Amino acid sequence: MGCGASLDSRDIDQLNVVVFGATGMIGGAVIRSLLRTGPKFKVKAVTRTPTSDAARQLAEDGVIIATADLNDSRSLERALNGTSCVFLSTHYWEHLNKDKEIHQGMNAVDACVACDVQHIIFLGAENSKRVTGKDCGYLEAKAAIEEYIVEKSAPGQGYTLNYTFLRLPFLYENLLSLFKPHLVKPDVYALALPLDDTSIECMSINDVGRCVYTIITRPKQYLNKTIRISADRLTVQQMADILTKQIEDKRFVCPKIRTKDYENFEFKGASDLAAMFEFYQVSEHGGDMKLTKKLYGSVSPFDKWVHDNKEKFLDILKEE
Repeated sequence: MGCGASLDSRDIDQLNVVVFGATGMIGGAVIRSLLRTGPKFKVKAVTRTPTSDAARQLAEDGVIIATADLNDSRSLERALNGTSCVFLSTHYWEHLNKDKEIHQGMNAVDACVACDVQHIIFLGAENSKRVTGKDCGYLEAKAAIEEYIVEKSAPGQGYTLNYTFLRLPFLYENLLSLFKPHLVKPDVYALALPLDDTSIECMSINDVGRCVYTIITRPKQYLNKTIRISADRLTVQQMADILTKQIEDKRFVCPKIRTKDYENFEFKGASDLAAMFEFYQVSEHGGDMKLTKKLYGSVSPFDKWVHDNKEKFLDILKEE
């Protein structure tokens, strides 16, 4: 297609966008931003479960539902036919298998090439093992897929594949799910994040979706680049202090769990999470808050996000 020129001059009112992981948190945030902001897109959601409640809701909102499986190349090509831009996220935590994750990501990339997709935005990561020496399938798989995309985008192959790699910080919403506060005594809750006193980049998932919207609609300056986004940087103690201030009659504490203790927990994926948090502590590649605000000027710092989500916190605290 020779897509570089068409990306610069394309009519975004006619842009066809395919979103992987559309029924999940991140893909869902991307779709919400595409549907609610600015021009009208032809948005297609890729899912293995088209009859799920989440897929049905997307269909009611005007999203085209495409049934496809990352293990099935032909289904991917059918889903991507006629597509201008793809937002790709893979799902390591569903199977905890690095090799499977890499294979699925490569299948999606190959389908993009076969369908002459102009722009792929991939939710990637750095190879943490090169930094910490610790295995982390979640980060290593995404790093391997990034390397494959770069290989496929090299000149002289008879096609042009443009990419943007998006590196995410810790998501605020994790505190409402996987890392929700745990009751330690009446009205006192612990944030069990293995970060010691190290601060961590963080951001709201909805703001991630709005940043992706900008990359999709103004791609030229983000092509073939790695974008690291962040809205705030906090220690776990600072998070606990903000929660205590914002949520009345509740106190939040920081138990200072070490990563080496965390990796010995018995639930599946504990060692991956421990390695991920260790990488977060030592990585020199932090999020670019200035660039993030350029992508979306109203990103929420943690205290504003907590204020806006008090009811959600109160609901999950009732479950403890």
